[in-house]
Order: sequence, then C-alpha cells, then structure tokens
Amino acid sequence: MVSSGGWTIAKAATIAIRYATVRRQGNKDADDLERQVITYPSVYHRLLPILADAFVFILLGRSLSNAFATMSSRLAAGDTSLLAEMHATTSGLKVLVSTTGIQDLETARRSMGGHGYSEFAGIGRMYADYLPSATYEGDNFVLDQQVVRAALKSYRHLLSLSSQSSSVLTPSTRYLRFVTAEESPSMADAPSWEDPHTAVLLLERRAAFMVKERATNDGDPDASVDQRVSKAVTEAFVAAQIDDILKPLLGRLADREASVVGKLLKLYLLMTVERALTDILSFDLIPGPTSPTLLHPRDSTRSVRMAIKQLCLELLPEAIGLIDAFGFTDWELDSALGVFDGDIYQTLWNKAQTEPLNHLQVPDGYEEYIKPMLERGQRLAARTKL
Repeated sequence: MVSSGGWTIAKAATIAIRYATVRRQGNKDADDLERQVITYPSVYHRLLPILADAFVFILLGRSLSNAFATMSSRLAAGDTSLLAEMHATTSGLKVLVSTTGIQDLETARRSMGGHGYSEFAGIGRMYADYLPSATYEGDNFVLDQQVVRAALKSYRHLLSLSSQSSSVLTPSTRYLRFVTAEESPSMADAPSWEDPHTAVLLLERRAAFMVKERATNDGDPDASVDQRVSKAVTEAFVAAQIDDILKPLLGRLADREASVVGKLLKLYLLMTVERALTDILSFDLIPGPTSPTLLHPRDSTRSVRMAIKQLCLELLPEAIGLIDAFGFTDWELDSALGVFDGDIYQTLWNKAQTEPLNHLQVPDGYEEYIKPMLERGQRLAARTKL
C-alpha cells in the first residue's frame, strides 16, 4: 500500500503539474503572454510538495519490500524477532500514506480550478477509487492505537534497562535515544535548514518527547493524542529512512540529477517540519527570537517557510523532468489535462466529442422530459401574470 499510494500520488502530481504548466492566466510577461499558472506561489506551494510525497513514498515502498523479504526469510526459519517491528512500521506507514494520498489527490484537483472537477481531468475518478484506502487493512484510527502501543512498549523497555543503551533500539524506535539524552530539548542555535539532517533530528526529537508525554499521562490521555503521537512516530521513522535511502540512490545518479532529487527529498522534510510546528513549538524544540518583546513579536518559524519557498523556486524548472521520470503513458493517466505533448485543450475538445450527450444537437430525452417541463413553467408564469 505504501508503493501503490506513492504511484497514485505521482499520477495526480503529473496531471496537475502538466496542466498548471500549460495553463496561462493573469499578468502578462515580457512576451505578452499571461503567466503560467504554476509560477504563482499559491500553486507551486501546493503541487511541488505533492511531487515530493510521491518520490518519498515510492522509494520508501521499495525499501519496505526489501525489509519484508528479510522478515519472510527469517519467519521461514522460525525466527519471529522482526514481526512486531514490521507490524508497527507498516501500520504507521499505512495510515500516513493513505491519509496523505487522500489529501494530495484533493489538493491536486483543486489546484486545477474548474477543469480539475471534470471527468476528463481524471483526478476525481482517481480520488473516488483511492478514498476507501483509509479503511483498507484496518481503519486508520484503529491502526494509530497499535502504533502508539508499540511505541509505549519500546519506551518503557528502554527505561527499564539499567544502562538505557540505545543499542536496543530498532529502526522504528531510533528516535527514543533522545528520551534519555542529558541535554536541553531545544536546539542551542537557530536551525540551519540547508542541512536536511537538521529536519531529521527535529522530527525525531518531536516524536521522542511526544511519546514521553503520552506515557506520563497514560491514565488520562486527551482524545486526539493517539493520532498525533502515531503521526509523529511514523514521520520520524520516514525522516530517518530518507537518509538511508538517499545515499545509495544519489550514488547511482549524475551530479545534477543527484542535486535535484536531493532538493526534492529535502522539500519533503521541511514540509513535514512546517506541518508539525504546533508540536515542535509546544515542546520548545527550536529556540525563539533572541530578543522578543510584547510590542514587537517575531515569528521564529519564518525561516523554515522561507527555506521551503526557496526550494520550490529551485525545483520549478525541474518539475516537468521529474514527473516525466515516472514514465506514465497517456493511456495510464487517462486524463485530457495530463497528456504528454501538452496539447490539453485540443485533447479536451476531442474527449468532449466522445460524450454521447454531445452527439446530437438536441439530446435524447429533451422532447419527452425537458420540453414538457419548460412549457408547463411557461403556462404557470402566464397564469401568474393574469
């Protein structure tokens, strides 16, 4: 489900980015052409993070398949040691990917304006098909509870050890090393968003302190805590995995390709941080402004949003190349607005000609149903006037 979710998001990103690149609207440029819609911040800030989600989930799905194959071989030999780890990991990822996918598909559709709601756009149909994934293989809210239960078990096990060694931690619980670290929760200096490892560490710290807080208030948790903790734990795992996935991947790519893919994965990390700011600020994980005052307060999170904007501007010229890398054919996308050659309006017109209701100047049913209603309305209107 992680891989298929990634490919579904990739289809939506491909259609929406191709349409937004061809569609022009608003202010004119030096060539007396209206601006490409994708160059507006309100559009690229929605579409490029969707593209990043697709890349991350596709790569993560491949990594997960390898981990599953390892577990299966051990199970065949009677070794069940990886079973609990795999269950907790896949439960969290299923929730994260399906929830993100549903949101991304709707965001992609809305970014295309009125045309996005057309059957010929294809995303509405894709959304309807993908929406039930929130309950496939377990309802997401139930799976959240299983992720939290596994996290609390690992947390308590770590605290029960005399040495509290991080060597007992697994890839999905590696973030818990911050629970026992004798250091201030917040960073000493303002974060440097140029280094993706900054975002990774911040997301891991967030997960560690949220699990600790959940354990502290285990007797009387608030109503939404399991959903928030599960999300934090899973996002910390994904962030850590990006480092592991990125190194061998970039080693196989040319320098320019490695730079572009690296920026895309960093965009995913920073967008995750930006969406998690409520938790991050609640636990004071990043330092505030150096000299805040009541009369002149300053936003200590502006830097991450500006870093996101800069990454988007750098990725804009690469957007078409990145979606073409998915390799979708026009048949696979089945969208008049996402065709490879960019001739979306002619394709949309051609599609409209295939609609049975458009085959006749006056559609079937007009004489039998619509005309009698119109005439009845006219008669009633005439009587009212009299």
